[in-house]
Amino acid sequence: MPLQDRRRPGSVAVVPPWERPLVTLLDTDQLPPAERRPAQVVARLEATLVSRVRFADPEAASRARLDAWDVGGLPVLRADLAGDPVLARSARDAREDVAPTVSFAVQEVGVGMQEQSGARRTVPRGGLVLTEVASPYEYRWVGHGVCRAVQVPVSRLGLPVDDVRRALPLAHRSPLYGLVRAHLTEVTRDAERLAEEPLVHALASATVDLARALLASAAGPARSVDDVAAETLLTRVRSYVRQHLTDPGLDAGQVAAAHAISVRQLYRVCAAAHVSLEQWIIHQRLEGARAELAAPRSRDRSIAVIARRWGFTDPSYFSRRFRAAFGLTPRDWRRMGAGAVALPRPRTELDLTAARPGPPAAP
Repeated sequence: MPLQDRRRPGSVAVVPPWERPLVTLLDTDQLPPAERRPAQVVARLEATLVSRVRFADPEAASRARLDAWDVGGLPVLRADLAGDPVLARSARDAREDVAPTVSFAVQEVGVGMQEQSGARRTVPRGGLVLTEVASPYEYRWVGHGVCRAVQVPVSRLGLPVDDVRRALPLAHRSPLYGLVRAHLTEVTRDAERLAEEPLVHALASATVDLARALLASAAGPARSVDDVAAETLLTRVRSYVRQHLTDPGLDAGQVAAAHAISVRQLYRVCAAAHVSLEQWIIHQRLEGARAELAAPRSRDRSIAVIARRWGFTDPSYFSRRFRAAFGLTPRDWRRMGAGAVALPRPRTELDLTAARPGPPAAP
């Protein structure tokens, strides 16, 4: 479902919705009956979304609830709409300056119907639908329906926008489709809880990686089974590493054994993606430690305890790597987090292709 906050960068808001764990953007149950007519509800929805909205019966009261979360910098929205809603963007609307963004949506209740780029698709309950919100589209359902969506800017996908648009109608044929659908089902369903997790930025990074792999798989030329298997393997390796970052025994041997491959094959797959596995693990652990240091519930834990929890046994080494990654010492980061209204975003990409000297991250 094409859900996206319509405000552009630089627009003014007292408290930006995506900087709060949960924002209810609209709930007609909390409005007086006179304000639940379709015209009023449409005006409220269109003030929030890039979509044009209409309901089948312009006279009947409409029910709508729109909730939003920030999951590691990725907006997640849940739309609960009744009254045969239609969300659309015309060719004229598409000429507005809206950054290309892909909406990955899971139909929670009801059956959705999508049309974009001349292709039509029925989206069953539990189905995944991809929409590029800067292009013309239409999405509808009959009666009452609920849809959950996560938006990924094309700029974060690292793929040409033309390739992304070409891949969208073919994504359901990719061998990665089931994996991505299962992941996004969990992320959008548990967004409120996941938004508070210390590893939320690693989760967001994993989500972008999976989205990129799905679209690249669908857009690319025909490839061999070995090529597709290698791409799937790298995605599974990254997911496994993120789930075991606090395991002190995490190393190349453990990762290789978990995927029934040799260490040499593991390094070969990582090298093909221009990634140093050891440096990538260290960076992901730094992200986890950084999030925990900023969390109010971790104030009673010392920096050394948090560093050890994330696999850093040498406090000096941890401090050096942390400052190199984020520009602040762990102590300064924690102090700023305690007094600041909003913490600055960490760097999302680092050069992980070259190993750096220093003791191993794990004891």
